[in-house]
Amino acid sequence: MQTFNSITDARNAIMDFPISDLPEKLRPKFRELRGSPSPVDQIVRLGEFLYANRVGLTDEAWSLAGGLISFGAINAWHMLNEDSRGDRIVQAIRRDMGETPPAGTSFPPADQDPAPLPEYAPVVPPADVTA
Repeated sequence: MQTFNSITDARNAIMDFPISDLPEKLRPKFRELRGSPSPVDQIVRLGEFLYANRVGLTDEAWSLAGGLISFGAINAWHMLNEDSRGDRIVQAIRRDMGETPPAGTSFPPADQDPAPLPEYAPVVPPADVTA
């Protein structure tokens, strides 16, 4: 999972992330969220968006999501510290990436993962109206 030491590090990772690594259906929203003028909004919203749409993401996208959420939680942005939401998302990402939990601990089961926020709910591609 990526780690960031500053807003600049996190923002650079967002801007440098190859959008072609995302499923086609996620690209428009990723572009929209990446275009936010607020680096804090970019970090938290993109982390939440990738978490909500994590099925089928590359390891690089998973790593970016975990790093963004972790950085946002450390800074208590956008209520990521409420009910330990940010930390619980990071644990879910680490578990699903196959990381080993710290000695003497275990990751919570998937049924205890935080629900995706409604505004970032999994993207469903529009129906093909030509059929």
